[in-house]
Amino acid sequence: MRYRTATLLSAIDVGASGTKVIDINVKDIVSRIIMRWSVTKSVSYMMSYAHKDITKIELVDGSEVLHSLNGGQNQALIMYDRKCPTLLEGGIIGANAQISYFGIDFGRFLFDPLLAFDPKRFLNPQLKITFDENVSDTGVEANEMEVWAECFDERAVSPMGFLSANELYNYTPAASGVYEYIQLPTDRVIRKMLIQGYKADAEPWYQVSDAKLDEDNDKRIPFDWNLEKYFQVRKGIDPMVMDSIATQLEVTARAYYLTPTDYWAGLILQNTDASRSASVPYVGAGGVFSCSVAGGGGTENNGISHGWLPNHCFQFPFGDEKDPEDWYDVTKVGSLRLRLKSGAGYSSSAIGVVLQQLRKY
Repeated sequence: MRYRTATLLSAIDVGASGTKVIDINVKDIVSRIIMRWSVTKSVSYMMSYAHKDITKIELVDGSEVLHSLNGGQNQALIMYDRKCPTLLEGGIIGANAQISYFGIDFGRFLFDPLLAFDPKRFLNPQLKITFDENVSDTGVEANEMEVWAECFDERAVSPMGFLSANELYNYTPAASGVYEYIQLPTDRVIRKMLIQGYKADAEPWYQVSDAKLDEDNDKRIPFDWNLEKYFQVRKGIDPMVMDSIATQLEVTARAYYLTPTDYWAGLILQNTDASRSASVPYVGAGGVFSCSVAGGGGTENNGISHGWLPNHCFQFPFGDEKDPEDWYDVTKVGSLRLRLKSGAGYSSSAIGVVLQQLRKY
């Protein structure tokens, strides 16, 4: 075989909360790390997003951090890079498994021969996953974590580096309409930037309304966007985000926290019992839907959510994403500054900035 899938962590219950440290104990070059997270539901609804169970995913080599994102950022980056619609398996039924996926893509695509992670170039690479099983469902008493590595086997490759992603900055604005200035690093080529405007039941531009990037004190301005308008432009470029879900609605309205987070995010449900009709609000801003059913609960409801902006994240790709020579070479820039403007929903929000960089060997 030219490729193989290696198990880094066999499926186990890792406890209620903590940080699971996993040694990268393979010698072969790794193209992708895949993480599966499952909790046994106590109810057929949600208290928060499934990705909020995962506080942080880090890849480290001693004190050096090679990848560090929270669960929502990690999923959003994967979805933007792969152009896949979801990483949520979709089962939201009491006593059943609620499954979500995370991971690290070291290349532009699976088994990219140019960009991949070579463990032999590091002393002690480890994956650190910080988790809490009682976030998306506060009644969970059992979980399962499993991790794999997609490796080159009999195919000899010599990657020149790998894609590294880290949350560079995170803050909560003090007021609406306030500017935050962030100095960005200029030591490595940047492939992509994510801006996350997180508030559970609100679209991300309600937290961060504008973004401007400038070089050398406004000598050059790569972009200056109102983010709601930017989102509208990207709808003509980025594929939709879609979760397929199965649940059991109740007569009492319950919340469901799903992946698309734009203001017009939608959810369509059908009941397996024709006499019982599901009620879904027409707006699911932030991906939160309060759903109920008429005529008594207990029967299965299947459906699909749809929209954009996975996990409250905007993406800013720099150049042709397939061509490393076309990415943003900031090593030639004296200073690089990002200016963010807080929106009307600034209160209790969290604004994060993620950079995906080319890290050469």
